Amino acid sequence: MKVALVFPPQGHFTQPYLSLPSLAAFLRGHGFEVHQLDESIGSYDHFLSRERLERSLERVAPEIALAALDGREELDFSAMERYQLLSELALIGRDVTLNIDEAKRVLRSRDEFYDYERYLWAGRTIEQGLRLFSAEYAPSRLTAHGFVTRYSVERSSEIIAALSDERENPYLEYFREFTLPRLQAIDPDLIGISVTFPSQAIPALTLCRLIKRWKPSVHITLGGGLLAYVADKLSKRPEIWSLIDSFVMLEGEGPLLRLAEGIRDGNLDLSTIGNLIYRGASGEVVKTPRGEPLDIKLLPTPDFDGLPLDKYLTPELVLPLAATRGCYWGKCVFCTLYTVIGPGYRGRTIAQTVEDMQKLSAKHKTKHFYLAIEDLPPNMAKRLPEAILDAGLDVSWWADARLEHDTFDQEVCDMLAKSGCKRLAFGYESASRRVLARMCKGIDPDASMELVRRVRKAGISVTLYAMIGFPTETREEAEMTLAAILENRDLIQEVSARVFYLDESSEIYRRRQEFDIVEVYPDPQSDLQVYYDFKPGSGMTRREARDVYLEFTKKLRSHFPVFQNTNMLYHELKSHYFLYLAEHGSWEALRDKVLSREVSGTRRAAVGPRPLAVRALRTRELAFDRARIDQRLSSIDSFTLRPRYQSDLVDDEDRARFDRELPREPREGSTLLYDARTAELHCISPAAAALLLRCDGTRTPEQVIEIVPQPVRANARDCLMELALHGWISEGGWIAEEQRR
Repeated sequence: MKVALVFPPQGHFTQPYLSLPSLAAFLRGHGFEVHQLDESIGSYDHFLSRERLERSLERVAPEIALAALDGREELDFSAMERYQLLSELALIGRDVTLNIDEAKRVLRSRDEFYDYERYLWAGRTIEQGLRLFSAEYAPSRLTAHGFVTRYSVERSSEIIAALSDERENPYLEYFREFTLPRLQAIDPDLIGISVTFPSQAIPALTLCRLIKRWKPSVHITLGGGLLAYVADKLSKRPEIWSLIDSFVMLEGEGPLLRLAEGIRDGNLDLSTIGNLIYRGASGEVVKTPRGEPLDIKLLPTPDFDGLPLDKYLTPELVLPLAATRGCYWGKCVFCTLYTVIGPGYRGRTIAQTVEDMQKLSAKHKTKHFYLAIEDLPPNMAKRLPEAILDAGLDVSWWADARLEHDTFDQEVCDMLAKSGCKRLAFGYESASRRVLARMCKGIDPDASMELVRRVRKAGISVTLYAMIGFPTETREEAEMTLAAILENRDLIQEVSARVFYLDESSEIYRRRQEFDIVEVYPDPQSDLQVYYDFKPGSGMTRREARDVYLEFTKKLRSHFPVFQNTNMLYHELKSHYFLYLAEHGSWEALRDKVLSREVSGTRRAAVGPRPLAVRALRTRELAFDRARIDQRLSSIDSFTLRPRYQSDLVDDEDRARFDRELPREPREGSTLLYDARTAELHCISPAAAALLLRCDGTRTPEQVIEIVPQPVRANARDCLMELALHGWISEGGWIAEEQRR
């Protein structure tokens, strides 16, 4: 009896997820042979390879496609999107294919990962590789954080259609070439597929379709967080039952064990297994009664054996570990955690959690952990640090936590830091007492900031979650939240802001009249819809909420180092940010040693002025202004009220409207520049490009500038200075001389 557990694309590529190791440990403890396949990291590793990206570059042929766009007199919205991508790929596509394997090696190398300049180069190259690969399957898009297609995962008919779309579904090719052969070699009797995120829906069912064509008799069961929301609805689609045999609702250990035992013993009776959805003999959909939640004190330590731990794009493993299930607070009206986990709050003992850390640290030679829990409970915040220290554990860890004003006194915060806690993320949500009371958060915003101050004093990095557009929230209240965060930015390192959308599983949805929700807007074609837009009777309109959110994120980028351009990878790749914190010991050390240092500063020589020479740059002349196109595309959210819950792609209706209504982009030349040392792309004006062209190693700064008419030479000097500050010119001390004047 063999069981295969599969984590399908797409999940993040910096660390393994906890679902498979938890299930594997439980089944192995009951004597089953279990094989774990993380096809998310497997596909990333394959897609981001020289051989595969060369195939993408050949299929996309950006030079040819860009030439056709350059011949136009103007670009509509759709053409601007294509122009943005194709101009980049025409310039850097070949470099990316040549450098991609080296970029992966850097992210997996401890010495080079912590070399900040090399890290940024590698991270940018990975992102560019994903854009090149995505261009082959456009409009589908694969990033480090998601996989989206024009097929909506809120519509079962579109999910079904995507499963056979060779043109836009990249996982058909990957599964046929890699996953299916691995499964055929294992020849399992039971396959469990973990579907946690909406981005996994189409890849997971694509794999099911291929498996059933190979081995119709194998029992395929789907479980995971996403299914808790949509399995009931998806089960009504008849085509689903040709792809799978059952859905597991809520926690998977118990039902999966019963499935495995029934298949092994030849007496499988699905009706006797709790938390299951399946199709009966006469074709009816059956939902079995809910089973009792597990006592997680009886569960074994997660077992990561069999996962490709060397493939994650990180130099040191950050292993997830769940010390609790559920939320001990459980009152927030917008929260739907119970939908995924089930009712009740349960925790392992402090001793068990420390023992889990000890076992995994010794086995996998890592000291880094993410406590994958909803909130760090007060008793754990107080007792876990001492237990870690008493055990002599040298670990670094981070977790989400609730703003418990009475728990996180200075002594507790100091002990957390001493035990290796490097980062805590809190649900701050709002600075308005009224809004927090409506949310049933049970916190005070002023006391919360005092708590944050104590956490920061202990040397722990702070992340705050903020919510914009909660029903009845006014613009003034939302602006209070932003003002409070900015006023305390010396205490806060990260802010994760989002616009509120109405979840049908939430308490607020059931009580929406109490929250002055006048109307809800369901999409009649979206049979899997979970989130809804709505009309509020008071407070901000939905358009205002979206505008405030855009203003909010713009100011965050301006005021927070982690959000700024060169540091953006920290925010996007949270395991990387955590590892940098652990490496440098504290936020202050990280800021002082890395973030505040200008990357280009080490390249400047302190000698007398001499002729300017362009460094190794690649350029491409364009017929349209790429900088203006970038700006227009990045601000497109202000032109649409249509929420894109599971995708950042513009849907067909909005696209057609944008093409009709938005002003077209006229021809106006620009130069796209690629710095191979940093993997950065920049758009410069023709005038700046002319200055750069004259920096050929034979001219002094004054000789470069003299081609410019006298009235604008001061501007030309400033432009040349900016080019030099970017490190694009070997300027031999000219900057230092200018700055002394």
